[in-house]
Amino acid sequence: MNESQIFHQDPLWDEGGDLPGALEALLTAAGEVLDLARLRELTGLGDGALQQGLEKLQEQLQGARGLRLLEVGGGWRMATSPVYKEMVSRLVTTTRSGKLTPAQIEALAIIAYRQPVTITELNAIRGVTSSANQVRSLMERQLITPAGRKPVVGRPMTYATTQAFLLHFGLKSLHDLPQLADFGEGPLEAEALAALEPPMPEDGLFGLGILDQDPEPPAPDEGNE
Repeated sequence: MNESQIFHQDPLWDEGGDLPGALEALLTAAGEVLDLARLRELTGLGDGALQQGLEKLQEQLQGARGLRLLEVGGGWRMATSPVYKEMVSRLVTTTRSGKLTPAQIEALAIIAYRQPVTITELNAIRGVTSSANQVRSLMERQLITPAGRKPVVGRPMTYATTQAFLLHFGLKSLHDLPQLADFGEGPLEAEALAALEPPMPEDGLFGLGILDQDPEPPAPDEGNE
């Protein structure tokens, strides 16, 4: 039986469900991004059938439904509909402000566009003596992560963005970052990143605090810079 036959089999599961329904259940239960590889493991189906199921699920979640299916961070995730944002915000307890400071935006933008970079490189581009506080804050928010040591004298640590960065700004991948050529002159990276749509709340699309679950990260490596 090929994927097309499996996909259109009715019902797909003994319980009477279908593939879009199964994907909705999986993604809702996960509360996080699931990529195609993970969905293959969970369903036993191939990419073709899964893509069809995801597209069908997106169609079903249009209109006044309370949930949306988002393609973000290299996979798929269920999100609450923006139509009910005000009501949902009454339920969600925000543990800290979702807004980044201008200095954090500047540092994060440079890392996003030039990664992996060291703190010394970050300082030189920003024209400051130290970006350690910004790097530490961005690591605490899990928007960046150590990306290995640069093979130069002192072997300084480099930093790169994380999947949480993609989630925060609603990006499918780094290829979706705005083009710097569209922003003329000046601090292009910071202007480009600030021009994105308002970021998703840091406590997650369901208020689950997904960016606050890991232990505090190590201090940024500036001593070897």
